Amino acid sequence: MKNHPVLRFVCFRAAAWFWPALACAAGWRFIAVNFDAPVLFDPQYVYLPAAREFLARGWAFLLTPPSYRVVPLGYLWPALWGANPDWIRAANMGLWAGCAWFLWRASYLAGGYRAAALAMLLLAYSDLCRYFPSEMTEPIFLFGIFGLIHALARLVICKDRTSGAVVQGAAMLSITLLARPILQLIAPAALLVCLGALAATARKHDARAWRATVARIAVSLGAGLILPLMLVVKNGLAFGLWGLGTGAGASLYLGVHPLFQGTEPNFLGFDYDIHRLIGPAAHESDHLSLISDRVTRQAALWSLQTMPAADAAAFFGRKLWWWLAYHPIEIARDGSMLMLRKLRLFELSALAVGCFWAMWRWRRFAGRADSTGIPPVWTFSPAPGHWAFAATLLGIFALLIVQLLPILYNARYSVVLLDPWLIPLAACSLAWMSGAPAASASRTVSRAVILFALVAALTLAVYQIGRKTENASIDPRFTGPLGAVFQTFDETRVRASGMSRQGERTWVITESPAVFMVGLVEKDVEWIGKADSDNTLWETEIALRNDGGGKCSHAEFAYQTSEGRILQPPDRHLLLLPLKTDGQFHRLLTHANGLMRPRETGSLRAALYCPTGTVVQWRRTSFFLSRYAMELTKHVKPH
Repeated sequence: MKNHPVLRFVCFRAAAWFWPALACAAGWRFIAVNFDAPVLFDPQYVYLPAAREFLARGWAFLLTPPSYRVVPLGYLWPALWGANPDWIRAANMGLWAGCAWFLWRASYLAGGYRAAALAMLLLAYSDLCRYFPSEMTEPIFLFGIFGLIHALARLVICKDRTSGAVVQGAAMLSITLLARPILQLIAPAALLVCLGALAATARKHDARAWRATVARIAVSLGAGLILPLMLVVKNGLAFGLWGLGTGAGASLYLGVHPLFQGTEPNFLGFDYDIHRLIGPAAHESDHLSLISDRVTRQAALWSLQTMPAADAAAFFGRKLWWWLAYHPIEIARDGSMLMLRKLRLFELSALAVGCFWAMWRWRRFAGRADSTGIPPVWTFSPAPGHWAFAATLLGIFALLIVQLLPILYNARYSVVLLDPWLIPLAACSLAWMSGAPAASASRTVSRAVILFALVAALTLAVYQIGRKTENASIDPRFTGPLGAVFQTFDETRVRASGMSRQGERTWVITESPAVFMVGLVEKDVEWIGKADSDNTLWETEIALRNDGGGKCSHAEFAYQTSEGRILQPPDRHLLLLPLKTDGQFHRLLTHANGLMRPRETGSLRAALYCPTGTVVQWRRTSFFLSRYAMELTKHVKPH
């Protein structure tokens, strides 16, 4: 009975649909639980108003300036559902099911049942679903990306000669570009590469099959670029904007902002200062206007050109780590992000180990699966098409990393733009390593266990190194121009608790934590109140030394009023700074926004978590305002 063909067919189908159904159900459950979540800022003030304007005006809306401030699917998709958040979120459940199916099929074609199951697990535990119970552009964008990956699998692996695969690739590419044009440079470049390859092999008769695949990919890419190109022409002729939309300038400006470290300003307690640039330079208040986009792009390019090579390496090296492993402030604010970092590092480790393993064993893979007698479920031998597909995904992933480095970073961008490529790559890597045929089934299983242990060990090692070495505080090297508002070297202003005086501007810690306070009088507070800047900073220069070899942990800053109230913003992680006990003076910088900006007399308070016997030397305490945006107005031209 167990070998009955009907029973085998039913069991095969049930097993084949179990994993995508599981990923789909996990996503639907999350969407249902968060179905009544508040409308986010961008949809409330950008996407939904544009959708309602489109419903009111019809296609004439495309000839109005708001049409280029929003990517077309940012308002067309909500407009399709009457700009009703409930209907949009219900429709997004269908998009999630489509994403799961496309990823399942692409991974199955690339790495067999094992890779597809792993991809579904990674999808279910990823953070991609977070953006589906919303009116953001992420759901329709991800649907297009996963559909494009599946179309590539059909064209490259299956060598699908039907028009369906070509049309699917073209349609999905158009969707991604019209929802979030992150591939607007990569897709045309890929088309040129395909055309160049076809021209270079025009007379090689032994490359007919390969040329046929490349030709279909080129046709799919070319067709997928037609609608975006029409949009570029429309924007150029109607508004003088030869692009898909505005917003890139603001993203570049914030992505290379030294004080923000190229991330969301609130990560360090700051506010957006883009209006300080576009107001004087462009006489605009809308950062998405055409002239504002030009000004912010010019400012970003000037900042990049004037950044020393060593500083650029440090700046973008740190951003690379955050793009790959998320920002520590995001992790501190949201406990679930810690698991996402571990999952991301696991995926990257699997990809890294898989690449090294492939380079070592690639010659032995072909034609071995059927000669071992091992059941096919335990083995998988990549063919040239599989290698080409994996190389394509890996190339796009690497190009995206390079393209994203100068762009504003946040976890949402990292998840949505990188996970769709990394999930199938990691799943196929694990499947290929564990499923490559060996002399016996037991050896195959043993090797799989060893490889998984190696991936897990690499993940843990990278995680621990990152946790111990990363620093999310303000970097004194990257503050941009600062203006001093208040500065004191006067040690009579200093009050110390848990420390005994050692000499001039010098104390010894007698209990931990010790408290170090620098007082402000009424005149100081009045002068600070006149400072015209959105972003202000505290700076304290101290040197720490412990002759017994003890090391300090951190300093916690706050503002203490003369009445004894200790003021800190809710996110106190921003005020925890690492300390070095090397005897050298270091600049400790924190934001001075919100509760940290003095509005009454008091003291800047620093709690030093150091072992007893630590010598503390103080040089000065200053209050600065950021002049970065104001200084950039000298280097941009609005026209």
